[in-house]
Amino acid sequence: MIELKHITKIFHTQKGDISACQDVNLTIQDGEIFGVIGYSGAGKSTLVRIINQLEKQTSGEVIIDGEDISQLSGERLRKKRTKIGMIFQHFNLLWSRTVQKNIELSLEIAGVDKQTRQQKAKQLIELVGLTGRENAYPSELSGGQKQRVGIARALAMEPEVLLFDEPTSALDPEMTGEVLKVLQDLNHTGITMIVVTHEMNFAKKVADYVIYMDKGNIEECSKAAEFFEEPKTARAKEFLSKMI
Repeated sequence: MIELKHITKIFHTQKGDISACQDVNLTIQDGEIFGVIGYSGAGKSTLVRIINQLEKQTSGEVIIDGEDISQLSGERLRKKRTKIGMIFQHFNLLWSRTVQKNIELSLEIAGVDKQTRQQKAKQLIELVGLTGRENAYPSELSGGQKQRVGIARALAMEPEVLLFDEPTSALDPEMTGEVLKVLQDLNHTGITMIVVTHEMNFAKKVADYVIYMDKGNIEECSKAAEFFEEPKTARAKEFLSKMI
């Protein structure tokens, strides 16, 4: 279970302070899938990065399975992060490594033996629909295929939580469909997923709950079906009218 308690994040800039998150409180049960939506600058990506402590909150607690991970550092934090996979919008693949080797990377760093990591990578390649592309380099892949490699790499350490930061924003509609299909397939694995997205089809079809953020606040958090049927706030209604 993930609990965010009174999370506030303030960025100090030359033009003044910016509140990216304001007293955010949220509970996510194991296996639940949350779609995080809202206008650009609403604080969505900051919120997701705080969950795995890539971004440190100004105040508040991030509690995962009863442990406040914001109090961890060094090796203890790195160990905790192995159970929290992160998929970014710009792939972050190593261009000198093949699909197979990119997926094996985290296992290699963790000291997993060669045979085991090769077998695991093969299973993940099949899972994300890249069979036959094992020896291709990132420069030889489409955007959708690159993102699928990123997803497979994040799954290699068998995480309990997957965080997605706009995984389809750099893709055209066809490639977006490819990635959404992978996310739908993961829907049955029991992994907790939090997905920052502008893709309303994902939130409609896959997410259990939708979080609507505006100016650093969670304005709505409700079951996906209820949110799309009748959003409670005027801003959420306006947002949906522009996105659907």
